[in-house]
Amino acid sequence: MTTHLLKKNSEFWTQDRSLTALLIYLMISIFFILPFAALGYFELVISDVVFSLILISGVFSIAPQKSVKVVMVLLAILTFIVRWIFVVNPSRPIMLAETIFTIIFLTALAILVLLQVFKEGHINFHRIQGAVAVFLLIGLIWANLFQAIHLVDESSFMFIPEITSDNETFFTKFLYFSFVTLTTIGFGDITPVHPLAKSLVMLEGLIGMLFPAIMITRLVGLEIESRKSRATTKS
Repeated sequence: MTTHLLKKNSEFWTQDRSLTALLIYLMISIFFILPFAALGYFELVISDVVFSLILISGVFSIAPQKSVKVVMVLLAILTFIVRWIFVVNPSRPIMLAETIFTIIFLTALAILVLLQVFKEGHINFHRIQGAVAVFLLIGLIWANLFQAIHLVDESSFMFIPEITSDNETFFTKFLYFSFVTLTTIGFGDITPVHPLAKSLVMLEGLIGMLFPAIMITRLVGLEIESRKSRATTKS
């Protein structure tokens, strides 16, 4: 019975449907769990549980070669362990280590998702959702980058007290700031001061403008090629 369930689980995560599942995990974590945890409706540990689900789903998503999957599993386990060490024994060095491992894992996951989105074959709705998942992953990566800079130098960002909430964790603030920057909204309640922080903000804003245009163009091109290939095969 256990072997059958593991086989079904493995089959699911090698299909395009896994991209939809990953997107759902990301949306639940970013737009529901973290904001409500900051307001005190949930314990912050719940957001860690959801993030751990993202790690687990990411491990079983997409990695085509066994060697790549092994590396991703090891990286996910390491990130998972460091993250929960911080939950049990919070300290700045552990938090910085957890943030760095998270950046590495999310970057690797985003690359694997892109490979799945752009692989040969028909461009379906799941692949489009995979592209959206990559966009959200970029926001998460930059939120962690901002947090890492803040952990190294607390004066890297300036917060307006009248606008920012003291009840929020710094990661929640940087998550908000990251997506505001990625979507090029820029309310101005958080301002980068450190030169590296400014550079990352400019880079994320540039990605936010170029990513949707490049992604749509590429997906349309792949769909046209796929239709031409199917037409040639039929004829």
